[in-house]
Amino acid sequence: MAKTKYLVWLLGLGLVLIGGWYFLFSAITPNGQPPLTRVTSENPFMTAFNRDATKVRMVLLLSPT
Repeated sequence: MAKTKYLVWLLGLGLVLIGGWYFLFSAITPNGQPPLTRVTSENPFMTAFNRDATKVRMVLLLSPT
């Protein structure tokens, strides 16, 4: 019984790690679509967003799915 429990936990951990890698580190875009970019302090979006920090700002992210 202990071996079965150990194998179930190991399989669950493996699935969580594979799922995490897939959603966090596999940044591949389809052909014809621009590559994904990270929002950093050097990014033009962040520069424009932080230009006037005294005003209320909002970012709206839309997903087609």
